[in-house]
Amino acid sequence: MRSSATWSGAYQRLAATFPAKAAAARLTMGGFVSCVDARTDLARTGALFSPDAPLQAAALGARLLDRVARGVGGEMLFPWPEGAEWLAENLDLTCSLGGTGAQAAWVLSAIGAPAATSLGDRSAHMLAQLPPGVLVFEGDRLLPSEGLTPRGERQGDIYIFDYSAGVAVAGVVPPRSSRIIVRLADPGLDDDPDFDRHTPKLAATAGAGLISGFHAIPPDDVAAGIERVRALCHSWREQGLGLIHMEMAGYETVEWLESVLDAFAGVVTSIGMSHSELRQLAPGVPPPDAMLALAERLRVSRLCVHADEWAASVTRGDPGEEREALMCGSLLAAARAEAGGPVSTVSVPAAARFEPPPFDASELRDGWHFVAVSTPYIDRPASTLGLGDTFTGGCLMVLGALRKEQAAA
Repeated sequence: MRSSATWSGAYQRLAATFPAKAAAARLTMGGFVSCVDARTDLARTGALFSPDAPLQAAALGARLLDRVARGVGGEMLFPWPEGAEWLAENLDLTCSLGGTGAQAAWVLSAIGAPAATSLGDRSAHMLAQLPPGVLVFEGDRLLPSEGLTPRGERQGDIYIFDYSAGVAVAGVVPPRSSRIIVRLADPGLDDDPDFDRHTPKLAATAGAGLISGFHAIPPDDVAAGIERVRALCHSWREQGLGLIHMEMAGYETVEWLESVLDAFAGVVTSIGMSHSELRQLAPGVPPPDAMLALAERLRVSRLCVHADEWAASVTRGDPGEEREALMCGSLLAAARAEAGGPVSTVSVPAAARFEPPPFDASELRDGWHFVAVSTPYIDRPASTLGLGDTFTGGCLMVLGALRKEQAAA
């Protein structure tokens, strides 16, 4: 295992290569739930824990505190039709762009790499959150966000409750920093027919496709939503896109998560998830064993997991290229954690520490490789929002460019 100093030096050298990597990047195309995140610091949300809070607010506060006490982030559905009005009146909220595909597009465009996102909500409220440079289809044109025309009704916000290690929330001291995502209703997949119609035309030259958001589909729309995205993935592959990644999210039940994974078995080529999501799927199983079994079952060529202090993959690809992708994703996420949002210049955070990964890289059976890296971990990040999406975007930027280089050789 490498020492902390060795990892630090490797990341310092990697940071210097980011401008060249962004310049060489191919288009990343992502969807399918874009939204507006309304963020707040949970330690400053006294109204949720006040004796005068309405029953629904108090119930939400109790569920949040349970996660804080366990140091758990993730996502949950909390049906509350009147919640948006109460939260807006009683909490200090800051709005920004949300959704896995949209977040990945934001962080990549910030460093100069091309990235497009699906976008169903075209209201003025949503467009005000789109950072410059994020690409969106309008008709048959792929435009930077500043060229879009507002239209349609505003959709509901998604609520993000940040908390920090050691900072008490209503008397509860969290053991680690994280964020909890709360949906008051299921938004469903982005209704963006232009994205569906035109991204297959770009598949031959694009670097990667990214899909996510199936946890946020209303029950009656699940089957149609999954079939729509499956068909689009098939179109991408038929047109030559070799890297299609599905990122997990906070599903309400293991059964629901398993059904989504099974629906995309053999359709996507890569799957990513957090360490907690892997534990949900395979409790008590050592990560390397769980990852390999899941990758083989789902017929993908790559499966990656991101944790606080390490990131790892099982892959049929080149282990050196996979290591570079994991480190790029980890460094981009660490830079965001230090800044509190996407950055244009990537550097190793001054407060980062490096723990040896708890697993050794090794060759597994039947051509599989296991790759593990230390990550630049920050005990007190400015924000943990979007770090998994940022990690994913960084990995796909690297792997998409490498695979295109291989195809051209």
